[in-house]
Amino acid sequence: MDAPRAYRIGYLIVLIGCFLPSKVVAYALPFALFGWLAVKAPTAIRWNRVLAIGVAIVTLPVIYVLVDDEFLIANYLLAIVTYSSFLPIVAIDGRRLASATLVEDLAVPTGWMILVQGCVGLVQAVAGAIEAGSFGGGNGDRVQGTIHLSLQPESSFSNPMFAVNMVMMLLLCLAAPSLLDTRARRRLLVGVTALVLASVIHVLIFAALAVIFALVAIETTRAPGRAKSSYRNLVVGGLLAGALTYAALPGNVANVSGMTEAVIDFDALSVPRAIMLYRVATELPDEAPHQPWIGLGPGQFSSRASLIASGLYLGGANDPQTLPFLTPQATRLAADYCLSLLVAYADQGEVIGSTHQPFFSALSVYTELGAVGLVFVAWLLFRIVRATRRRAALDAAARYRAVLLVAGVVFLALLGLQENYWEVPQAILIGLLVLRAIAANLTPARRSPAPSGP
Repeated sequence: MDAPRAYRIGYLIVLIGCFLPSKVVAYALPFALFGWLAVKAPTAIRWNRVLAIGVAIVTLPVIYVLVDDEFLIANYLLAIVTYSSFLPIVAIDGRRLASATLVEDLAVPTGWMILVQGCVGLVQAVAGAIEAGSFGGGNGDRVQGTIHLSLQPESSFSNPMFAVNMVMMLLLCLAAPSLLDTRARRRLLVGVTALVLASVIHVLIFAALAVIFALVAIETTRAPGRAKSSYRNLVVGGLLAGALTYAALPGNVANVSGMTEAVIDFDALSVPRAIMLYRVATELPDEAPHQPWIGLGPGQFSSRASLIASGLYLGGANDPQTLPFLTPQATRLAADYCLSLLVAYADQGEVIGSTHQPFFSALSVYTELGAVGLVFVAWLLFRIVRATRRRAALDAAARYRAVLLVAGVVFLALLGLQENYWEVPQAILIGLLVLRAIAANLTPARRSPAPSGP
């Protein structure tokens, strides 16, 4: 089986799997996708990278055990699972995905998935608004699509996952403008409306910032000729989303400035995030001198893997629950810094939004992999943006998709400043596959003219 066809099938399986009401299935999807491609299209895998990943997985725990005798192997293995979304992305050879129609082929089922999830989300939003009296406030938590097929909020990250997936699916459909006829635009309109009514404000803000950054980054290049692709769909969609947000969620929008001030006010020690950042900056280096450089090790501090292993994240302080065959456990530092915050705010009975949560991917990378890990992530992002800019400068036809690619990459990066998104395949795997396909096919297909006669 050729690589593009195998990729299309694998993407379809992931697309369906990420909207199932099962996080266990979602965590298995990256490994299933890698296995599928390895069997059906082995030439699509860069096996030297797979070998390098394997060597790193074996070597890292040895290094951390030597510098920290509290290093927990079980937590480390769990971190491999939680970060598994990146495995197939790193392993896939993008050159093998070059295809005249791959992006369009992925966009077709994605458009229908947007319609299905959008319709379910609208029903959830309207039902909640009837009960609550408005679309604002916490009503958006009910909008979860089939991830949680209910008219009540799950309060277990289903709502943000729905919103992130919707953004990335819309981006993919925008990357195939040749398919955006009137019916397709109507499907996208349903998706945009459901996305807004989900009222995950940080997702909407990050998406807007990512698009603005991408436009500046790519449109400052000078490519020969003029791009054929139009930004009309992107601009209209953005303006529509903005207008709907202000019209349907005025209260949520009004709270943005207050939430932003709380995030950047590191002296506000009543906010869990501020407490965590202060202690990580001032106290943690004294207790673990190697942490600022190489970190404490994957799964050892504030990552989702560490929180799940502790039992408090899934079961709470009164009834700790972790995964089968795994005894609740945590390192001394994780218990002192992270779990103590979970218990303290659980006892107070306060509902803390993700903006104030003390755990987010950028912090987890820094605390568990140190400056080395954080610099590597920053370098990788810089390299992707720079390479995309260079491609757009050489090929005007690639400019439009280059904007969407950079926007998607920056969007997923920004999510790492909000919560531990990078460890949730159900939230980011679809997006990563979308970006991998667009990156491999920046120049859209030049369709042959239809025959004029028999």
